[in-house]
Amino acid sequence: MGLTIADTYYLKAKAASGYDWDEVCESLNYALSYDENHCAALCLLGEVYAGNLNRFAEAFACFDRVIAINSNYTAVYPVYTKYLIWADEIDRAAKLIAFALSIKGIAKGSLFWLSAYAAETKQDYKAAIKQLKKAKKHAFNDDYFSFIEEEENRLKKKLKWDKSKVKKRRSSSKKRKKKHKN
Repeated sequence: MGLTIADTYYLKAKAASGYDWDEVCESLNYALSYDENHCAALCLLGEVYAGNLNRFAEAFACFDRVIAINSNYTAVYPVYTKYLIWADEIDRAAKLIAFALSIKGIAKGSLFWLSAYAAETKQDYKAAIKQLKKAKKHAFNDDYFSFIEEEENRLKKKLKWDKSKVKKRRSSSKKRKKKHKN
């Protein structure tokens, strides 16, 4: 069992990703012409649509197709979730994460981090920190663990800043009330 032609073109596209967009597009087109259901190529195409062209509908169609072809293709879930969050589809992202967590072999740490990211976009810093604590339990190398700790510290600063902002608003509204009474 060896690499298929579609695999070879997908690997060329993946290698060129980020610096040679002509090569990426050409290789993806070849990969998908040899195998229109090549999950990795479809996933990369979705990333190109969402990340580079801001064409979320097309990207989501690619990701949905991957899931329809092979719901156990774990690489699609973190990517799809990230772009759902970027497109402000937070509820949809949460449903996708909940489903993905039931798949054997999925990188749960990444999904919990994405859950934290989604909560952060709603300015629910406490929920985000809870998700990061779960992500730390599923971090299996020092670099990722450190990244999660840095994210947790950043969110704690935001939470602290948010609380101080609320205190300032309360104190200024109390001052205004006192002025109106006098």
